[in-house]
Parts: sequence; C-alpha cells; structure tokens
Amino acid sequence: MQRERLAVLIITVSLVAMALVGVAVVSPIGANAPADSADRTITVSAVGEADTAPDRAIVRVAATARGDDPAVVRDELAADADALREALEAAGISEEDYETSNYRIDEQHRPPERQHEAPAYRGVHTFEVTLEDPDRTGAVIDAAADSNAEINDIEFTLSETRRDELRTEAIENAMSDARMQADTIADSGELHVTGVQRVDATQRHFRPVTYEASAGDGADGAVETAINTGDVSVQYQVSVTYNATAGTQ
Repeated sequence: MQRERLAVLIITVSLVAMALVGVAVVSPIGANAPADSADRTITVSAVGEADTAPDRAIVRVAATARGDDPAVVRDELAADADALREALEAAGISEEDYETSNYRIDEQHRPPERQHEAPAYRGVHTFEVTLEDPDRTGAVIDAAADSNAEINDIEFTLSETRRDELRTEAIENAMSDARMQADTIADSGELHVTGVQRVDATQRHFRPVTYEASAGDGADGAVETAINTGDVSVQYQVSVTYNATAGTQ
C-alpha cells in the first residue's frame, strides 16, 4: 500500500528594524496540507522610547564637621545643620520640602604617618530636598554654599503621574513600530494581519536627567546658580504575536 505523504509548510521570516531593533517570526497553526488555509501567527519585537523635561528635582546636601573629640564634632555638626536649615528657609525652602537622609559620626582610618595631621572624627548630617519645581534647584545650591554645606548630588526626575504618562507613550511607540513590522512582513508573505494574540512588555531603561551647573556672576551674589537640564527618557520593549491569514486585503 502506497504510503500517504504529509506536506508541512513552514514559513520563517526575520526582520531587523533600522531605527528600533526588532525580530519577527511567522509560523503556521495546524497546517496539514498546502491547500489548507489555516491561520498563521507573526511575532515581532520592538523598542519604543519617550522623553520629556523633568518635573521634579532631588538635591542632597550635607553639613559636615571634623575634629579629634566626637562630642565636639557632634556640637559643631548640630550648629552647621542649623545654619543649613536657616539658609534653606531664607531661600524659600520649607521644612516639608526636606528630610534627614543620613546622620553619622565616624572615626577616620588614618595611616600612622598621618595620625597627627588629619582629624580623628568626621560627622555628616545629610538632608534630601525634594522640589516639585526644578527651577528652584539653584536656590538650594546657593543655600548650601552660603552655609558651607556640601552638595552630594542632584537628580532631575519625574513625578509618579508624569512617569506613568511617559511610560504609556513609550509603550504606544513600541506597539506602533511592532504593528508596522508585522504589516510589512505580512505583505511580503502574502498574509493579512487580523489581530493581536499575545503581548509581552518590559521596561528596558529609565534615565534621570544629567545636569550642568554654573555659578551666577552677580558681584553681590544676587544672581543664583543656574541649572541647565536635559530630558528624562524611558524605553520599553514589547514582543507581540499577531494572528494572520493567507491572502492580502
């Protein structure tokens, strides 16, 4: 008896997107013969990005003190912290805008040859200042400078509401690119995309903005420090499986 032959049709297509890297695969679903018009699936990957100006700034400033007596260091640190608070208040920064993020007095590790040169103890009282208006960052920097405090770091970022909006925009951009890839693949393979079967989305990257600071040139200190920021950006990667049928429309 003549053995029946089973024909299997497998179509595999790969696509690398130029702007947003993507990978696509087309495969049959339950196809048992060339004449069978079974549905197909097209799977693509895409990356979407969105960026916007920051609407929040976080400035970390610290009062510091050094000495050979920890009690003296503690008292000096308290006085310097009070001076920093007064400078922040004078700059229009209320107590609700900042909180203590670190307080410590450490014994310094000194090599034997420097035992009589460097102070034995160092105290640090760090405040984290959160600003809903990033334009006020310069005032905080100047307040720290006026009270001889240290500026640890400045981070420009987004509020939760704005971050959610930016994330949504990045996902929409990724999905738009994925659909464009799927339609291109379908046209090339004489297929027609009929809908979405599965979506997997992963946040790849969230980048708080970097900054440049330049001191004001006012002779009497009336011009505050200027901060020029870039944009905060977020990237999302999606993997989308589309249903498709043979034939084009």
